[in-house]
Amino acid sequence: MGLEKVIKCIKENKRFLITTHINPEGDAIGSEIALALILKKLGKSVVVCNTDPVPRNLQFLPYSKKIKQAKEINNRFDAMFVLDCGSKDRVGLFKNGAMPSPPPIVNIDHHITNEKFGYINYIDAKATATGDIIYRLAKALKIKIDKNIATAIYTTLLTETGSFRYSNTNSAVLRVSAELIDTGLNPWWIGKQIYETNTFHRLKLLGMLLDEMEIDSTGKIAWVTVTSAHYAATNTTVEDVEDFINFPRSVKGVEVAILFRESKEDLYKISFRSRGTIDVTRLALKFGGGGHKYAAGCTVNGSLNEVKEKVVQAAADEIKRVVSKRQKAGVAMSPIA
Repeated sequence: MGLEKVIKCIKENKRFLITTHINPEGDAIGSEIALALILKKLGKSVVVCNTDPVPRNLQFLPYSKKIKQAKEINNRFDAMFVLDCGSKDRVGLFKNGAMPSPPPIVNIDHHITNEKFGYINYIDAKATATGDIIYRLAKALKIKIDKNIATAIYTTLLTETGSFRYSNTNSAVLRVSAELIDTGLNPWWIGKQIYETNTFHRLKLLGMLLDEMEIDSTGKIAWVTVTSAHYAATNTTVEDVEDFINFPRSVKGVEVAILFRESKEDLYKISFRSRGTIDVTRLALKFGGGGHKYAAGCTVNGSLNEVKEKVVQAAADEIKRVVSKRQKAGVAMSPIA
């Protein structure tokens, strides 16, 4: 079992590096912080380092100011934890996707498409969040979960479930959340920090993107597009786009929402979100990406028009496939179990 191997690695080593994927969000940052605090309780030496800064709305988290930012690492560590990252190509500290050797990689994640690139891989696609796995690790190590650790883990659960609104919300998640709240954390305050700290510029960007939002002729696919021109016009960055994809997904009748984000000239980051009927990992995999059933992503080369055309067509084809399959089976278009 992966859990036993992770515990053995922790007990046998002293110096650890923790990192995550590029453009980290709530689950990534919260998991890093929770694991760092757990290791420190065990008397370990810990460095948390990412290539991108901690997002503005997560800087309230304990230990967040101690997260370092760098483009590469040295080998002064006994082991390296890579959290919440399904592909080595998305690990910012892996230059051009090349894994360092040493230190050995401990890969902890909940993405169903995880490539298992670690020396040790603890992957649970049924876990609500990577933070859920870190909670499990803390329990196995018999670590007392204090308010700081609880705040970090609670943040992972809150963000991954969309404030407990998404289909990955279940009784187990709510029980864990209740236990975390009992440490003394304030759910209202955490929610306020994450969701109610918009800047004027971010809201201007949102207004611009919503004004330009598009929908296909069937009404089942909606998308928004953000380019460098949008950032320049509103004085914003990629960080400000977090969660914007939820707006086209909220349109009545939409089954698949898409966010097209310009990364550089003729290169676009694509995010997919499902209303619950379409497995968007199938879409992401067609373009070399991955993720979850209801939230996935990929990178596509080409001009904006070319990228939009083939990605939207792929989404339309997948919807038709699912509709046809369910019609033949006499099954209604209900959420995927």
